[in-house]
Order: sequence, then structure tokens, then C-alpha cells
Amino acid sequence: MRPEKTFEQWQDDALSSVLSVTLDDANPKRSGRFYLKEVAEELREEGALALISTATLERVLVARLDEGAVVTSGSGVFEYLLNSWRAVHTVVGNLCGAKGKGLDPSVREARVQVLRNAQELLVSYMGLALQLPDMFPQTGRLGRAIIADALLADSDSDALAGLLPDLLTQLSTRFTDDGLPEVIAPIVSELGLRALLRTNHSLLQPGFRQILAALDTLTTNSQIAQAVPHMPTFDPEDCAGRRMQTGTALGPFLALSGFPAGDESIIQVYYADAPERSRQDREALHGSLRTTVQFLQAALFEIANRLVRSGVEERKLTLQLTLRTLATNALRSGMQVDMAKVVDDGFADNLASVWLRLSEPFTNDPGLKRIDRIDLDWVSLRAMRGTQAGGLDDEQGQISTYWRELTRVNADKELADAYLERRLKEEEENSASNNGAVPPGFIPDCFFTTAAALHIGTISTLTRYKEMLKRIGRFESDIERIGGAPELLSPMQRAGLPMVMQRWKDQLQMMRREKCALDAQILDPRRLTNTMVFYRLVMCFLLRQVDSRGEFPYKPFVMPGESSETQLPAEKWRMLPEFLIEDVIEFMVFNTAYAPDTLIDAAAQVGRGGSNGDMGLRTFDDVLPLFVVTFLARPKYIRNPYLKAKLVDILHMLTYRDPREDDDYVDTLGGNIPGNLRLHPSIDQFQSSLDENALARAYLVPALLRFYVDIEQTGASSQFYDKFNIRYYIARTLRALWARHPRYVEATRRFFMQSIAGSSDATKTTGETTTGSVTRDQRVIEEFVARLMTDTTYLLDESLSKLVIIRDIEKRQDEQRGRVDQPEPAVSPTVPSTETNPSSGGEGNDGNDGENEDEGDDASRLQDAERMAQSYVSLAHETVHMLAFLSRLVPRPFQADVVVGRLAAMLNYNLDQLAGPKCSNLRVRDMQQRFSFNPRVLLSELTSVYVHLGLPANDMPSDEDSLAIKRFVMSVAADDRSYSTELFDKAYSILERRSLKDEHSLQRLRDFVQSCEEGKVDSDAVEFLESNAPDNYLDPLLASLMTDPVRLPTSDNVMDLAVIKGQLLSDPRDPFNRAPLTVDMLEPLPELKKEILEWRDRMLQERYKSQQ
Repeated sequence: MRPEKTFEQWQDDALSSVLSVTLDDANPKRSGRFYLKEVAEELREEGALALISTATLERVLVARLDEGAVVTSGSGVFEYLLNSWRAVHTVVGNLCGAKGKGLDPSVREARVQVLRNAQELLVSYMGLALQLPDMFPQTGRLGRAIIADALLADSDSDALAGLLPDLLTQLSTRFTDDGLPEVIAPIVSELGLRALLRTNHSLLQPGFRQILAALDTLTTNSQIAQAVPHMPTFDPEDCAGRRMQTGTALGPFLALSGFPAGDESIIQVYYADAPERSRQDREALHGSLRTTVQFLQAALFEIANRLVRSGVEERKLTLQLTLRTLATNALRSGMQVDMAKVVDDGFADNLASVWLRLSEPFTNDPGLKRIDRIDLDWVSLRAMRGTQAGGLDDEQGQISTYWRELTRVNADKELADAYLERRLKEEEENSASNNGAVPPGFIPDCFFTTAAALHIGTISTLTRYKEMLKRIGRFESDIERIGGAPELLSPMQRAGLPMVMQRWKDQLQMMRREKCALDAQILDPRRLTNTMVFYRLVMCFLLRQVDSRGEFPYKPFVMPGESSETQLPAEKWRMLPEFLIEDVIEFMVFNTAYAPDTLIDAAAQVGRGGSNGDMGLRTFDDVLPLFVVTFLARPKYIRNPYLKAKLVDILHMLTYRDPREDDDYVDTLGGNIPGNLRLHPSIDQFQSSLDENALARAYLVPALLRFYVDIEQTGASSQFYDKFNIRYYIARTLRALWARHPRYVEATRRFFMQSIAGSSDATKTTGETTTGSVTRDQRVIEEFVARLMTDTTYLLDESLSKLVIIRDIEKRQDEQRGRVDQPEPAVSPTVPSTETNPSSGGEGNDGNDGENEDEGDDASRLQDAERMAQSYVSLAHETVHMLAFLSRLVPRPFQADVVVGRLAAMLNYNLDQLAGPKCSNLRVRDMQQRFSFNPRVLLSELTSVYVHLGLPANDMPSDEDSLAIKRFVMSVAADDRSYSTELFDKAYSILERRSLKDEHSLQRLRDFVQSCEEGKVDSDAVEFLESNAPDNYLDPLLASLMTDPVRLPTSDNVMDLAVIKGQLLSDPRDPFNRAPLTVDMLEPLPELKKEILEWRDRMLQERYKSQQ
């Protein structure tokens, strides 16, 4: 019988076995173990037994890891330590299992403790080997690679993979307060490297799922998750811009992309033939890719969620990494961005997705109960605080610089800097007096960070997507135009055209494939809905700041009072980043145009599930209408006019009325036909929401009419042309509202009635809230009429002139086509503007000049004229329609002495264009199909204006109405440049022959002409007076007899009040010296007025007597 081992002998034997070393080379059972001769000799010299024990374990282990031992054994340091740890794990398992049942419990516990001590020591050295791989000689694989392999392996096929949770737990426990971030950093970096090497950011590579699962396994350990934000590689200072994708610990995982720019193979694998496939097939392809992206973003969220929830400090570091990433990639939101210098779309989208999910606890709440915890002053209190208490570690100043330089809602940079400096000083004082300021909570942090992530990511991607659609549209148009006119090319150009056209078509096909690939991500309903939910909160937050009571959405919204011309909104509001409002509007515009289903879906999902009957606020039905109406009705809250114009875009699209359903023959107010064309249900749903919204009923129409005037000045170099497009959308929106419900027509009438002095309608409404200052709106109404009149003149002039150019050029081209024997080319076509433009390489250029250059200019001029005609004609039609409609609804503002003379001259001039000798110049081939130009509609509506303003609407007009009508009639008849009865006869003939008006309307037109002829007599008397008046009785600008003279204090000149008011409507400056001048500065001259009136009466009496 074998003698029983002592505890020391067992300990020596067990540790020798798991470490594969020995201090007794004479023992034949240990012949395969490494003999540590020096350690054995040292122990004997010390008088101790040459046994391995807990006391000598570390000395033995270090000796085993020395250079000679490692070289001799041939295994790497970490691999040896790991194998030893596994051996210990096995023995401990045996002792605690069936094999250890026969031992005395105290003996078993003592043995287990020895092995656990050995295991702890091995774990310590494994951690050191991970932290400092050069601490010991390396002949094998590094520890980071070994653990990464185990994390990526299947636990069923890899023994270490099954033991990995225990190893990670022991590592994290051992190093929690002793450098755990430095221990795990190499492992995370190795996984990131594998992500780059195995996937190259591509989701098509199957390995990406294993890599994400590995990182997920690692961060499932709470101690490791807490350590990740403290890793030196988590947010290295030398990383910025695009390097955030590869130089930070989480960058390679966030860079995994479903966007074609990040992974071009997506186009080849999924969308090589997508443009030719059915919509159903493309949706199937989208579904597959979307599912993959959804898996990716769900995994990234789980990892990020563990980090931010692992502790306050860890949350701050994660926030800092995000904010610095956004700050150093701010150029992504610019117009001309070098994508090689910023993170790509996939990275930015993944980052935004993570923060959207992190914000869900307070965004998905139907009642938004935690909205009051979002600090309006977050930018100054948090992002600008730098290294102060509760602030961010921002040694490079990147975060502070980003937030400091953002455009503000209603403040320039100088004001914003001064405000921030003052707020920082106040906070420092508060911090000193209160023993440290309380930092903002996670809700405001999360709110503003998510908003910024969407700005840099989602919104900038949507902007580039829309630009791509425009490029595709232009490219298609250019190819069709050039390919459709081969006969206009020279023989040499025609010979090379097939090859050139094929190259262009190939490039167009690539653009279409990329567009299909982008559709999968950009138009993903899940992505759009999640973003819509967040922007619901943003809109409510912004509305809460301007609510008169500041209690929205807990209580119904109360429209803020109107501020004066110089009064500005609250200072905190003015300092908000402009992108907060801009992105909401851009996102809503995008969804309305490209994904309207999302609008309805988001409204159905948000606002459900509230308790106690609280259904919450619905994004589309409740919040969006209120948001649009509020910031149009109170424009002072937003300085940028183009943001307000985008609100009009939303209204235009969501109240869309197909032009094919327009009734443009305005002789009665009830002339609009019902809509029969099928439109998206969101349009009717939104209009119903407007109908049910009391604030919309009270404020929307006045807001649109005021903005029609305000958009005259935008401050941009393109403001002259921009205003026409914006006014077109306003006009189309108003047309849709007028056609939908009489209440909008009545709101329009009430607004314009304010211009009539003494009218009760100027100060009362019928059951609706009064909006606006009467005095201010009287000025707006005068300016509105002036703008409408000026726009009509310009747009009709431009439309008709462009049509004449088109007719002349096409006539020459038709003649050129007939010259079959002519060898030189007729046109040098303009090619699509792309990087592969063949004209730059010499193709299609035969070297001809002279006549060929002139003909090439013709082609370019024709293209420009066609493009401009399409725009100007639509604008002109809508402007004339509005003039006709409003002159019927509220004629008095158009008969006011301030504008009546210029209005009459404008109408006569354009009537001559449409019915006079020049009308034959307007005949252009297929002009209605190509340009939507219908001169008959224009003629009918223009003549309607004469009738509306020149005849009473009923048989018993008031004295004021009769005077206004007479004033208009006399102004028409007094226009010597264009007025003639022959012109009206020609117009009447066209209207009658083309059946453009019924007999009643035609008769009223005849009656108006008769009134003009009678008024011509009065016009002769005016001419008599003006020809005999002293110079100081005549207005210096128009040489007309003054009836209400005023002095201009800026130049000391005297002018007629009506004339100078009309002048100031279009240009608020003194016409003599260009000094700023307003109506309230004018000085009445009652004595001169009395003198002129007495002289006029005396002269008229003398003239009358002489005619007897």
C-alpha cells in the first residue's frame, strides 16, 4: 500500500502538475516537466525543502517565465499562463465534484484554496501580460489575440471559449481597482482590428456577427463594461474626424455600414440589376439588408447602453466621446464636404441610432412627462463648461469650439459669445457659493446629443440623398435632350454619338443603382419612425419655450403675444442652436416628399398607451400643425427666413392640390371644382387636423399673407429669385385652403378688411380670435398689394419674353433642319455636367467656329429659356390667379389711392401683351404641355380683375365703394400708354370666341369699358389741371396734381402722400437722396393742401364755364 502524501507533498505535486514544472529532476514521474534548477538550489541554500508551495509559487512562476525557460519550452508567455489556468480550473472542478467527495471536507477546502491562490496569481500575470506584452520574452501568440480567438469561437468547438466567462470574471475582479481598463484595452483593440480586416466595414461579410457577439460577450461583464470608457484607446486625444472610425476602440464597430459609400460591394451583390426589377423585388432586397442593419444597430445599442448605465463617470466619458466625434466631424453637415475627412454615412447613422435608442425612455412617453427636465440653457451650462465641475474633459477645446460656433436661432456670433461668457461667470459664482454646481442630468445630455448626432448623421445624409436625386434628374434630362436631336449635330458628332450616349447611359445606370442601395437605408420605415418619435419631442420642447404659460404639453398651448418690430424673444431662446429647428423642418419636408407613409405611421404609434385616458400628443395630427402655424404666425422667434420658408414648403405639400384640378376662370368665389385625383391620405389627414385646430383657423391665413410680404428681403444674394418660389408655395397653399373650407376665405376677407378705415371688420372677428396689430397689418396689406402687383408685372414680362426667345430659336432650328445639303452642324449640344463629361476629352468637338458657335449659343440659350419659362409661367399663372381671386373677395385694398394708378397701368400693359398686336408672338409649339402656359386662362383672369375693381358687386354700393370704383376706373382710362377701347374689344372677342366667359361676365366687361369711356372725360379734366398747375402744386416724381402734400424730412422735398407711400412700399428710402424714410416720418402740409384744393375748384369752374 502506497503511503499517504502529506499536504506539502500534495501541494508540490499539484502545483508542479498544473504549472508543468518541477524542483526535483530525480523524480521519474516529472520527467516531462521543466526543471527549475536555480530555484531548487536557492531553496536548498536557504535550508528549505525543494517543494512548490503557496509561499514559493510566485518565485517558481517568474522563473518559469524567464527567457531561458520560455525559449526552451517553445510556448508563449500568455499561452503558458492560460494553459496553467485551465489546468487549475480542471483540478478545482474535480475536487469540488465527484472525485473530491471521499476527502475530508477540511482537507478538500485546504487543497481548493491552494489552487485558487495559484489561479489568482496566474490571472494577475495574464493581466500583466495583456497590459505589458513586452514585460516577458515573447515567442508565441499575444494574449490579446488568444482571447479574441476565444471570444470569436464557438463554445462547443473551442474548450477555452466555454471557460471564457470565468476567466473574464476573474480578470475583472482582480484588476477592478488596479488597471482593468489597460487590461481589456488590447482585447477590444484586437476585436476592432479583426472587424477591419475581416469585414472592411462591410455587412456582407459573415464575420461581422461573430465580432459583434464577441464585443457583446466582453461587455456583458459589468466590471468590464464599466472599464471600457476608461480605456486609453476609448477616446484618444490624437483622433479626430475620419480617424474616429479606426483610431478609437469602438470606431471599427460603429463603422460597419449598410450604405454603399461605406461598402461598394452592396451595390454589386444586391442592386446590380435593381433599377430594372419590379418595386416588389426591390423591396425584398431592401428588407434583407434592413434586417442586417437592424441586427447591427441593436447590438451596438446594447453595448452602448451597458456603458452609459455602468456609472456616472462612465456615462460622462461616453458622452464626451460622442460629443467630440460630432465636433470633429461637424463638416458633414456642410454643403461642400470632403467625405475623405469625416466619418462615413454608416458610422454617423449608427451613432445616431444608438443615441435615439438611449433617448427612448423619455421620447416614447405619450405624455412627455419628463420634458420639463430638458434645460433650455444646456449649451452654455454643459457643453461650454470645459473642465469645470460637472463639465467635460476637453483639453483640446474641440467640443467647446463646436458648440460656440454653431449658428443660433436668433443671435449673431458676437451676441452669442457675450451671452456665453456671462453665463459661465454666473455659474462660476453660483458654484463657489453653493459648494459646487449640480451638473445637468442625463435627459438633457441625451436630448441635445441625440439632436446633434442626427444633425451630423441622418439629416446630412438625407440632404446628400436629395442632391443625388437632383443629379439623376438633370442627367436624365440632358441625355434625353441630346439623344432626341441627332439631326442637329454635324456628321462627325453624329458618328461618335452612339458611343458617347452609351457611356452616359452606363454612368446613369450606376447612379440609379447607388440610389436603390441608398433607398434601403434612407427610406427604411423603422429608421424614419424612430427619428420621427424623437422630433416629436423636439417640436414639443420648442413649443414649450414659446408657450405663453410655459406649460405645454401638460396644458393646452397658448399662442405667445406679438412682439413689436424691435422687441426680440427671450435671450435663452435666441441662443438655441439653429439646427435644432432646422433639422425638424428638414426631416418633415423630406418625409412629406419621399416617405409620407411615415407621417401617418408615426402619428399612430406615438400618443398611444397613455394611462387614465391620456392618449398623448400625436406627431402628425397634433404637434406638426401647431409647430408650423406657431412659427409662421410668430416669425420673430426664427431669424433665418429660409427656415420659415421651409415651413411653407411643408404646408404646400400637405395641402397639395393638383394643378389639373384648378378652376382658373375666376368670376365667382365658388368656382373651384372638387378634387378627383387620388392623393396620399396624409394630405387629407393633415388638412383635417388644420380644420380642427382653433389656432390654425385663427392664425394660419394671416401668417401666410404676412410672410408673403416679409420674404421680400432675405439677406441672400439670390433673394430676388427666391421670393418668387416661396410666394408660389404660399399662393398654392392659400388656393388649397380656400377650396377646402369657407372659413379660410372668410379669414382672408377679415384680414384685408383691416385696411378699410372705420370698418367694424378691422377690429372684430366672427367667432375666432383676433390676430395681430391692425396698424401693422394695414401696412402689410398695402405692401402685399404692391408686391402682388409688382410680381405680376415682372413674372408675366419674363414669361412672355422667354416664350418669344424659344419661338425665335426653334424657328431658326426648324429652318436649319430643312437644310439637308448644309454640311456644318446646327447645334453644339450642351452635355450632361458630370465628371466623365466627354466634351472635356475632345469628343464631339470638330473644331468649327463662326456660325457653329452662334448655333451653339442658340442651343444653350434655348435650354436656359425653356428652364426659366417653365418656372416663370407657373409663378405668373398663380400670381395672376391670386390677384383675380382677392380682387373679387376684397376689392378695396386694390382700389386704394396708394396703388390704384400703378395697378391700372400694370393691368393695361399686360392686357396689351395678351390681346394686343404682340399676342401672336406667344405661339410656341406645344406650349401648354411643355410649359403649362395657357394665355386664355391669363386673359380670362386678368379681365376679371377689371370687372371686380371697376364695377360694384351689388346694386347698392356704399358711397365709399362707389368712390373707390370711380378711382380705379379713372386710373384705367387715364393710362395713355396702353389703354384703348380697341384693346378691350379684341380681348372681348377672344373671350367670346373661345367661350372663356359666360354671357353675364361678358356683359359686365362691356359695362366696365363703358364706365372707362365715361371716366375718360374726368381724366381729361385731370390732364387740364396738371397742364396749368404751378410747379409747387405738382408731385415732383409723377408731375401729377397733389391732393395731400407732405414734406420729406430727409430731403425737404414735397410730394403727394399717395405717391410717396406707394414709393416707400417698394423702397423704404427717400427717392431724392436714398436716405432711410418711413411713412410715419412724413410731415403733413395742411395749408398747402387747402391752397391746392381751392385752386383746383376755381380752375374746374372756369373750365366748365368755358365749355358751356
